[in-house]
Amino acid sequence: MTHDQIRIFLKVAELGSFTQAGETLFLTQPAISLQVKTLEQDLGVSLFERKGRQVLLTEAGVRLVPHARRIMEEISDARARVAELSSGPLGNLRIGSSTTIGTAILPPILFRFTRQYPQIRTSLSILNTHRIVFDLKTSEIDIGFIEGDLTRTESQGVSRSFLAQDRLVLLDSLKTPLIRKEETSLEEIRHLPLILREPGSGTRQVLEDALLDRGLPLDLFTIALTVGHTGVIKELVGMGAGIAFMSVLAINQSDREKIRMVRVRDFSPVRDLWIVTPGRRMSSGARHFLDSVREWTDRKE
Repeated sequence: MTHDQIRIFLKVAELGSFTQAGETLFLTQPAISLQVKTLEQDLGVSLFERKGRQVLLTEAGVRLVPHARRIMEEISDARARVAELSSGPLGNLRIGSSTTIGTAILPPILFRFTRQYPQIRTSLSILNTHRIVFDLKTSEIDIGFIEGDLTRTESQGVSRSFLAQDRLVLLDSLKTPLIRKEETSLEEIRHLPLILREPGSGTRQVLEDALLDRGLPLDLFTIALTVGHTGVIKELVGMGAGIAFMSVLAINQSDREKIRMVRVRDFSPVRDLWIVTPGRRMSSGARHFLDSVREWTDRKE
């Protein structure tokens, strides 16, 4: 059982596909299959079964997942401890963040951090909430920033702390508006083309929950597009392709030249933004970055 085999096993388990796992890990599908087959031969059990195009975990695979995650955590922790002994806070810091936090909050923090700790090789990946939690548990990232709530399963093995509060607003095109008034209602926009973030994103989860609280599931609305990038959604709204709910933090001054915010009567979803850290001991780089984030929140208060 090798580190690569465990890493590949967990990625296939997450994505339910050998092909997608290969694309994510920059490996060919045959290479992924060979590593999984070798691991299965080593353990003497089948870890996956195919049902159509989907790859599902067997009972043995389900039992292996938590052990595999702990092994990855131990490897990551061991590497961090050795790096600290040899060179202080040297090493890699891998951050996973949802779109809004990664584009609206983290840039100034990253700027100050990289100037203060130039010896730490820092990377930022923009991911959705579910992917961030998975990567945190499998030691693919060291610290995460999310917009959505966690399921009971996701919350196991991670710690969550408050970062900031955010609000969703409705956006429409400035030049070719679909809504002519300054204020509208949920009932009035039900038949307008709505552009959504992808399932698993914090923004979509908050919107769905807020609509359900008013007895309006998303399938009562006219879904025009599902897009996994905030910047693309803003461009589409500006062109008049549809309306969209988005974090007020994600709207900058240049956006206001092509999109406008429209008040929705009795509907202004508020959400909390969170920092998620692993249950294992954090690396030195992650602890230093968390200190930088806390300094930012203290200045905002």
